[in-house]
Amino acid sequence: MRSLRSQLWRSAAAVMALLALSLWLIGQLILNHTLTRLLESRLQHDAETLLAAVNWQNDTPRLDRAGLAGVYAQVRSGHYYVIETDDGRRFRSRSLWDREMPLRRPAAGDRITEQVSLDGGETVLVRHAGYRKQGHRLWIGVAEDIAPLKAATRQFNLAFLLTTLAGFTLLSLLQGWRIRRALRPLDAVRGELERIAAGAQDAIHTETPSEIAPLIAAFNRLLAQHRERIRRSRNALGNLAHALKTPLNLLRQEIETVEDEKLNASLGGQVERLCQLTERELRRARIAGPGGTAAPFAPRQDLQELIEVVERIHPGRRIALEIRGGDGPVAVDREDALELVGNLLDNACKWAAGTVRLSLDLERGFRLRIEDDGPGIPPERRASLLGRGQRLDEEAPGHGLGLSIVQDIVESYDGELRLGASEALGGLRVDVRL
Repeated sequence: MRSLRSQLWRSAAAVMALLALSLWLIGQLILNHTLTRLLESRLQHDAETLLAAVNWQNDTPRLDRAGLAGVYAQVRSGHYYVIETDDGRRFRSRSLWDREMPLRRPAAGDRITEQVSLDGGETVLVRHAGYRKQGHRLWIGVAEDIAPLKAATRQFNLAFLLTTLAGFTLLSLLQGWRIRRALRPLDAVRGELERIAAGAQDAIHTETPSEIAPLIAAFNRLLAQHRERIRRSRNALGNLAHALKTPLNLLRQEIETVEDEKLNASLGGQVERLCQLTERELRRARIAGPGGTAAPFAPRQDLQELIEVVERIHPGRRIALEIRGGDGPVAVDREDALELVGNLLDNACKWAAGTVRLSLDLERGFRLRIEDDGPGIPPERRASLLGRGQRLDEEAPGHGLGLSIVQDIVESYDGELRLGASEALGGLRVDVRL
């Protein structure tokens, strides 16, 4: 399952990376343009200085080097010039030494700027321009090494990279913090869902962002509808059982007056079966009590009250209770827990000689054990008793569906139900793990 936090972080990282790349490209263009314009401006200034230093005396061109920058006199200084007049006379800077620099011849007033590689691998930016002075045409080519330009670009790239990495790290941390803060309501919602599962509350009350609020509202409505349906269903079963009890008792009395023994036994068995089912629903209603489905299951309080109810139903039986761990509510529906334990206690009390032991271990989840001192069940019959409709209590009064109902509840929690022999009491042992 993909993490929403990771998706948001990756999206934000991609946007920041794209933004950084765009800024770098724009920065490169601006830096190159600015440095190139600065270099061209310096070359133009030097070309104008050289133009002023060229004069003709008796139709002979002469170059006054006294006013020129000293860098043109230093060998391979990175600053070079070539001047050519219309009579083919050339003046070269001493800095060129034994190297040649190409010179283009644009029309007077025009200029050409290009990069040229000189002997030795040096790359220079050359400005070629055509002029007319004292009735003569001349061309001036001024060049400057672009290595400092490249060095400045590398320094910019390094500084930009370090700044970007620092900014990216800072923005990533900030974005991660903002994402965690934005998703914090979901952690609160998860906590509330756990409390709902434990029965500690009946709805989600956390204030959430507007994008999530409709989902929470829909979930609360669904939860309320589900809770109401369960309440109506349980009430309807209890009411139906209560309503059927009196007619069934009357029907039982009428059947006893039937003289045909075969018909009497057949009808009597079916009516007895209906009475047992009715009694089961009434007992279940007494065990669960009037609480709603959202009430939390508090083992120490609820089980003690349940034991008092079962002991009243089965006089002469003593139920010993032992609970380990779990002082607060348990993440099991209260009515499911009471129906589960109530059915097992009811079956145990029917067969017990006098003692039933209930042990609940909450330190390792929900592990329940109920033992009695009755006759127990042979190993070959234990597996068949877990099938729906199989009777644990063929002779004892009751509904006979207790273990099947228990098994349904256990399966709804992905739990496990086992039958065995009680070593301590000698009767049946039932182990439940949820």
